[in-house]
Amino acid sequence: MCFRLVYEDSEFQVALPFEAHIEDRLFRIVSIAEPPQSAERTRNDLARRLVDLITAMLEGEVLPPTEKQVKYAVAIARELSLELPADVLQYRDAMTVFLGVHAEQYRRRKGYARPNGVLPS
Repeated sequence: MCFRLVYEDSEFQVALPFEAHIEDRLFRIVSIAEPPQSAERTRNDLARRLVDLITAMLEGEVLPPTEKQVKYAVAIARELSLELPADVLQYRDAMTVFLGVHAEQYRRRKGYARPNGVLPS
């Protein structure tokens, strides 16, 4: 997917190499038509988060993932045969998204969670 950032009469194009499932989710967010208030709120939230992340990156305030997060992500990537994107290893926010997307499947495969998502006691 490619997004175009437009500033007045100048156009800049930055290629963003998302995994397919992320690309699909992002497309759904930006193309939501109904209900209008909810869609606008979702797009505004996305815009705010992007602005916050880019601002933090440019100001050097982006935190790296913790060592524990990196170990968990590596285990998930191995178990699920996933490529671990470089930004996941560099930025805590990207790591949080990666873990949120893949951790449940990893836990199910390892037998840590029942089908309904409840951890065994």
